[in-house]
Amino acid sequence: MASNGRNTINEIKVAEPEELMRLYKATGDVELRNQLVMHYVQFVNVAIYSMRSILLSNIPFEDFFNQGVLALIECIERYDPSRGASFDTYSYLGIRGSILKYLRKQNWLPNRVWEARKRITQGRSELEQTLMREPTDRELADYLGMSEKQLEGLISEMSVIDTVSFEELLESTYANATESSCYAEETDISEKILHEELIDALASAIDALPPKQKQVISLYYYENLNLREIGEVIGVSQQRVSQIRAKALENLSDAIKKFENGGKKK
Repeated sequence: MASNGRNTINEIKVAEPEELMRLYKATGDVELRNQLVMHYVQFVNVAIYSMRSILLSNIPFEDFFNQGVLALIECIERYDPSRGASFDTYSYLGIRGSILKYLRKQNWLPNRVWEARKRITQGRSELEQTLMREPTDRELADYLGMSEKQLEGLISEMSVIDTVSFEELLESTYANATESSCYAEETDISEKILHEELIDALASAIDALPPKQKQVISLYYYENLNLREIGEVIGVSQQRVSQIRAKALENLSDAIKKFENGGKKK
């Protein structure tokens, strides 16, 4: 049972999924499609797990899973084996993109988080003017009338906003490049090359970040440290880590937009 029994779709592997896909495309047999769904349902779970850092919301896991399955079915329907692209990559990215779109359409963060974001931003600004420096986490928490632990939790939830926007940009950039290049019969640019170019562009953008931003991105995405832990490593407050991380994602987003708007290799 996929996802540790939290859903109702059995994961059943087939010996030759590519052949099964070709047979389904030739016949349109719904039973064959169902077999493909059961074979590839692991991609739904993998996609959700890879997005665990941004799925900190009031939406149940099952909602994300169901959305992922619908996206998987759509990918199976749209996929054209004759064009040579890997269904594994095509479906995985399609599932992620669909979940991101679904997340953005929902009330994916409680209203209290949005309200807290406004209060924290305003409180930080007021304290900076009064203290003539950045306030510590304790000072900001006291000013806002909450504990440091409460402030820590809110800042972590708020960081999801920036991450979702960045993840969505990556997904849409790759999807747009694939649709305009890989799936256009008049071009010989392959999906693999486009994927490698996007990865190269992202790697170059990370290398070009200022040292502190690069360190925060590395600790967050590669070492899986949370904002508080990163603050302890680099010796700054959690709120400062959140600011550094937001600026780093902004810089990376700018680089990805340049890639999408003509920075790709020809």
